[in-house]
Amino acid sequence: MDPRVWIEKQRRLLACEENPVVKPWGGKIPMGLVFPNTYSVGMANLGFQLVYSMLNREQDVVCERIFWDPSEGFQPFSLETQQPLGHFEILAFSIPFENDYPRVPQMLGMAGIPLDSQKRLPPHPMVWVGGVTASLNPEPIAPFVDLFAIGEAEALLPELLQKYRFCKQQRASKKQCLEEMSSIPGVYVPSLYRVTYDKRGLIKSFRPVGAAPEKVKRRVASNLELEVPRSFVLGPSSEFESMVLVEIGRGCPRRCFFCAAGHLFHPVRHRSLDSLRRTIKEALKLREKIGLVSSSVCDHPELEGICKEVFSQGGKISVSSLRLDRLEDQLLESLVQSGHKTLSLAPEAGSQRLRDVIGKGIREDQILEAVNKILSAGIARLRLYFMVGLPTETRQDVEQTVELVKKLLHLGRKLTRGKGLERITLSVNPFVPKPWTPFQWHAFEDTSELKSRIQLIQRRLRPERRVQVLHEPPKWARIQSLLARGDRRIAMVLSLVAGGETWEKALKEVNLNPDFYLHRPRGPEELFPWDFIDQGYSKELLWGIYQKALARGSQN
Repeated sequence: MDPRVWIEKQRRLLACEENPVVKPWGGKIPMGLVFPNTYSVGMANLGFQLVYSMLNREQDVVCERIFWDPSEGFQPFSLETQQPLGHFEILAFSIPFENDYPRVPQMLGMAGIPLDSQKRLPPHPMVWVGGVTASLNPEPIAPFVDLFAIGEAEALLPELLQKYRFCKQQRASKKQCLEEMSSIPGVYVPSLYRVTYDKRGLIKSFRPVGAAPEKVKRRVASNLELEVPRSFVLGPSSEFESMVLVEIGRGCPRRCFFCAAGHLFHPVRHRSLDSLRRTIKEALKLREKIGLVSSSVCDHPELEGICKEVFSQGGKISVSSLRLDRLEDQLLESLVQSGHKTLSLAPEAGSQRLRDVIGKGIREDQILEAVNKILSAGIARLRLYFMVGLPTETRQDVEQTVELVKKLLHLGRKLTRGKGLERITLSVNPFVPKPWTPFQWHAFEDTSELKSRIQLIQRRLRPERRVQVLHEPPKWARIQSLLARGDRRIAMVLSLVAGGETWEKALKEVNLNPDFYLHRPRGPEELFPWDFIDQGYSKELLWGIYQKALARGSQN
């Protein structure tokens, strides 16, 4: 695409947005807020929206958004004033997904910005990274990044800006500035740490240089009542353009053993109805429907009151997924009144044995009862989330996924006098072991076996015309698993992939065996690339949970 055509396309998109912030640059700190995925995905991310709003509230900061566009064959430009990446003082990447890691070196390279952080000096911009992945395992992209913000934006961003202003006033060098910033709790500066490896390729040591802290403590917002993240900017092509997303809480009390969100966003915090009233009122001026966002919407103690507040102002509600054992009649009635035709549930596994192993905490009778309630409320379409490749999983467990779906179909016919469920959509995805969960030690399943298990489900459910089976390709889950638990050496692979090499060829070129990261067993004594982060709970605790889960699987 001709850059001039693309820039004009950006201007038209900006003109269609509601509430974008376009500020003059004079005398301000220009920051490019980069989301290394498409516009539609980025604008549906509340963390990205929150940081955009917080930065542009600062009088001496101008923040513009930058997205990855697969149709581009040239360097990216900002959306607001179509500036190239190199014109910003700071590029702040927001990265919620590991599979977006390759786009960091790709976007920097396309802009002519050096990839190696230590070779990147002014006038090249500093590169900051935040988002979920920064708090899980930032190491695969560490060589490209000047600093990572480990934790929540509300706690970190004001201090980062204050320290950056101080460094500018003092005319500090980049090295001096990064050393200053490393003193902020929650800030990780990769260049201030040295990593060594033993003959087996395992990390031997991970040590700070100078005054950098040995452990980087993840920062947590002390009071969520002060700031309510929502869709501040509404665009015509975002995933949820028909509603305003509002975060009603953060964290999940369940802490299923496979789930990074449940372990990362602790402690569990629910925003009070009083703090949400103003946001609900503002949101309903923009859209008729509010999307309630939380890792555990159904666990909110004032959920019924929130729904009533939205309805009292003439609005409707939407939720992404529901907890099976917390489906209240009032919530279902609210969703029906809001026009919901499909509800999403996450059994994760078909057998009770496997649900117990992964700490899901639900029984089959609860699943059947939940579907009973949903059908009785008048909703006849379901989306069910399952995984394959879970720890201790067998073919019999996969068969029981099929049997569970058939039981739900039978229940639907029974409750509706033969009419049945209109549609069940199964989303079947490979299990990816994540850092900071009890399953961080577990091996990723072989891709051929994952394909076989997915095909088994597809084959057994093919006669059921009302069932659709969707799945993520195992080859992409394999890449995600590689990035989720990779170390700094993976950055060399990412550089080659960003330049157009295939993953397999890039791994061979840098002499890295993917099996080392994917399939080998790990012991409790192994030093992980992410162990320098202090999450507020111990590695020993996670190992104990992992061992109990494996023992539970073998007993059953």
